[in-house]
Amino acid sequence: MSRTSSVLSLLIAIVALVALSSCRPTAQVPTNKKEVMDAFLSGTLPEGYAPAAFFVHYGSHQKFGEPAVQAHLQHYLQTNMDILKVQFEQRVPAIRWADDPTVWDSIAPLPDDFYQPTLDVIRRLQEIVGQDVYVLPTIYSPYQLATQSLREAGIREAASHHPEALCQLLGYYAEALKWLVKECKALGIEGFYMTCQGGEKKYYDIPSFYETFVRPYDLDVMSSCTDGTHVNILHICDWEGTYDDLTRYVDYPGQIVNTPINLDGTPFTTQDGEKLFGRPVLGGLDRHGVIVNGTEEETIQAVRAALAAAPAGRTMLGAECTVGGAPMQNLHAAVYEAHHLARPSHEGR
Repeated sequence: MSRTSSVLSLLIAIVALVALSSCRPTAQVPTNKKEVMDAFLSGTLPEGYAPAAFFVHYGSHQKFGEPAVQAHLQHYLQTNMDILKVQFEQRVPAIRWADDPTVWDSIAPLPDDFYQPTLDVIRRLQEIVGQDVYVLPTIYSPYQLATQSLREAGIREAASHHPEALCQLLGYYAEALKWLVKECKALGIEGFYMTCQGGEKKYYDIPSFYETFVRPYDLDVMSSCTDGTHVNILHICDWEGTYDDLTRYVDYPGQIVNTPINLDGTPFTTQDGEKLFGRPVLGGLDRHGVIVNGTEEETIQAVRAALAAAPAGRTMLGAECTVGGAPMQNLHAAVYEAHHLARPSHEGR
């Protein structure tokens, strides 16, 4: 390990120790982030401390290499969140289906090491902080990769007129993702942030779209993620459209579930999520709400309200997706508040 890595590891350990030790003395909150998450999942985390994490996409020059490593570390240190989620920024090549109708006959696998640039970022982060915090790489679904290569119009064209080619493409994407998962495990990665789309209302007009082109490939990749690991987050992403029902995801794996906050315009709360999935939940705040456009004090009040209404001991504070544009002081205040719920009312920040 380099001197820079050693210094960063020491700094991270000190920040975590100072922050956690400021909780009430009788709380016995662990001083190691991995132990915090282990206690949360086992139901033994002391009352008054809720784990928390908020995620952002980094600048165009911080997607890969050392700039990506430093951006992730800086965000982790500044927020003091309880996991380190690695963003998934590598895109698959576009498929020019509209210009070349023969493209459906020439679908090919990705190179075996296609995701090596992403793996290199994960390796560095695991080396630097993996002893103290769970480094959770984001793993997209094969369907989400197809949206990168085909866009929605291409997916609809393939699903309607070239279903076998689309299934072949999704299978190739699944194999590339499973390669990345396998290599991550070899580095010591102990869990993943598993994200999925494709069950939105917008595809209801294509018969059996989800059952044919989404679910089997989701479960194939996710079973690879969860095999031999124990801190996996299932993220049902509504970035590309709304859902009206999440019951089809109830048997998806993942120790923690992160869901949309609205289903077809009706609020879907952390209480709803915990009841439906029977598992701890990640959420509570709206990614478009006060965490982004409010003041620090408004953020604190929103956190208090969210956690007061959430399942006690079963909620990890966060948002339903990334919180781009959120001021760092709001993110830090939200995490701090979640970590200090039991402090005396007269105690300041």
